[in-house]
Amino acid sequence: MRLRLPEVAQRDLNQPLPSDAEEQAIQSAKRDAIFAGMSAALVSAVIGSRFMGFGRTQMILSGIGSGVLSGYYFKPGAFVGANLLEIEKEKERIAALGTQPQPFTTNSPNS
Repeated sequence: MRLRLPEVAQRDLNQPLPSDAEEQAIQSAKRDAIFAGMSAALVSAVIGSRFMGFGRTQMILSGIGSGVLSGYYFKPGAFVGANLLEIEKEKERIAALGTQPQPFTTNSPNS
């Protein structure tokens, strides 16, 4: 059985942004912060148990603490800011395309 990766749907760049693009960006940042927190928790637990010699309870508390804090601190600063910046860039790109003259095409029979 082959492993199939999910396909990423690309947005049509000729269409305007959806009306809830900012809300989608914030929801995406929340999801990314959860993954960052889970990754930090796992790494913290492994480092705590293997290299620092933590017991089971200390390892669990270390993982939970670092996971919650990293998810909390990553969300507003890194992920939301980056996603909203991408939306602003896309709005500027769409505005620039709207003001640019369309390329001249001829329908002459000689071409």
